[in-house]
Amino acid sequence: MGILRAEGFIDLATAVAKVAATRGNTGDAALTAATLDGRLPAGIGLAALTRPEERLLAAGRDAPLAAEGPGYRLALTRTGRLVIGAGVPDDALPVGVADIAVDPAELRALQDVEDAEFADVAAWLAGLPHERVVAMVERIRQSLLHMAPVLLYTGDRCYTNLGRGNLVGKSTRVDSPNCVLGRLLGVPVAEWDHRDATFVACLHALLVSGPPVRAEEFSGTQLRPDRLEAFLRQRIASYGAAGPDTAGLPAGERLHVLAEACAAGRAAAVAAGVRPYRLIQGLNLNKQEHLTATPVTVADAPAQVLETFALLVECPVPGDFEDVARACATAAPGLREAGEDGFTSRFEQVLHELVQAATAATGSDVGMSRGPRRPHELARLVAAGEAATAVGWTTNAFYCCVTPSTGFVDRFARVPEQLPQVLRAISARMRYNGWHYLPHTIGVHEGSGDRDWFYAPTMSDVTDWSDQHHTGHVANGVRYAIRVPFGIDLAGAHRPGLHDFRLMRTDGAPYTEADLRASVAVGELLRALYQASAAHPVELAVTDFDNPWYQARYDSAALIDSKEDVHV
Repeated sequence: MGILRAEGFIDLATAVAKVAATRGNTGDAALTAATLDGRLPAGIGLAALTRPEERLLAAGRDAPLAAEGPGYRLALTRTGRLVIGAGVPDDALPVGVADIAVDPAELRALQDVEDAEFADVAAWLAGLPHERVVAMVERIRQSLLHMAPVLLYTGDRCYTNLGRGNLVGKSTRVDSPNCVLGRLLGVPVAEWDHRDATFVACLHALLVSGPPVRAEEFSGTQLRPDRLEAFLRQRIASYGAAGPDTAGLPAGERLHVLAEACAAGRAAAVAAGVRPYRLIQGLNLNKQEHLTATPVTVADAPAQVLETFALLVECPVPGDFEDVARACATAAPGLREAGEDGFTSRFEQVLHELVQAATAATGSDVGMSRGPRRPHELARLVAAGEAATAVGWTTNAFYCCVTPSTGFVDRFARVPEQLPQVLRAISARMRYNGWHYLPHTIGVHEGSGDRDWFYAPTMSDVTDWSDQHHTGHVANGVRYAIRVPFGIDLAGAHRPGLHDFRLMRTDGAPYTEADLRASVAVGELLRALYQASAAHPVELAVTDFDNPWYQARYDSAALIDSKEDVHV
């Protein structure tokens, strides 16, 4: 797996700080550092600045940058935030020093504005009934426990559960003394630092405004009242909803009224056919929701994939997704027959060839799709009220069909033994995802006790620079990615996130929104295939796509044989 490994975030940030230090002026250096040398959109990278830092940058864009001397320091924190000021964190990566002509009193006034804003929210929070504050903190903790990491700033403070951070998450337990939320509950709210109180109030409002993953929309940026209010009002307008009357309300209460209106507007827009998706910045974990009212149709699928589908299920090229569903239902009995070319069943063979065709058609290095090995058994357990048995399944109860492109396979010519290792690692991680989402997918997450779980994903997304933080992505060079989660109807209800379709590139061009639409269309083909199989009365257990299967299919001898077959 060594040939795919990315440098990791700290090495990248160190290199960026050195590049920024070579820029001739403060503006260029700041932009280089804040965007991680063009890897982040400027609007997102610069949104991590505090008010005084914004003023310093505005006043000093043309100021010469020096390695040392009098002036304000520029540095890049180890979380990737540009800092500008008289003092910066000791462990920050230095960029340079700039003599910026700005009145210190002006900076103090801006800081006073920020402090007053935070104090206002803190006073509102302290005036609430204690049980309401405890409930707010508990909601935050529960959300953070069951979603991907966040990286948030309020003023000069950083709140994160990325790695060993100061928020509850994968590496920090609820009862850990390192979690700031637990420490806060140990003292009266009136004694909280104003930044901590503002963070709690703002994050809770943000969570109220939409799905739990809404918190990720502020990752890598300042989560403060003015920014959050503007965000909520913009979102309400984007959903076509009317903004509520908030005149005279304290800032904390105003944010929560707006948040409730935002959640209602989003629900109405989705019910009316608007489809949200996300653009993800892997470097600072920022995940922005976008909307499309233009539905994905079968015409969005690559022609190569549609032709492959028609050939595999023995039907005409489909004209719409209803055609796709009918073809899959008709083909379902035959897909239970024995497969060819190393596949146990025709279903597994069709699944693999569809994903492989989509991998090639999108210029991807690897494609994949996951699910439970025994969907009929899952349906039986849920219908019988025995979902706890399914929650107790191990990751081996799930599979992931992984299809490398020809070019990806060729990259392992000198180290062929690494190829099956990489594919097995990718498959294992996706099997873990299926296991991780299952309690929420089947609706028993609230009663699953200490069993670890994540909210089942419902929004498709496109990710840039995903190979810097996530351990598996660093190891396997997953720089650009597309994820299309989807569910099927099972045991009388829709089960979100039970399956997905994913693509990845280790280098080259990032994916586009057109690529995402194509992937969503492919996901609809796969959804129909999975739904038809699950609805058929004869159970089909997926037995392929485990470690021995990948080892047998992709060891060096098997690859040589397959290439010889191609040239015969």
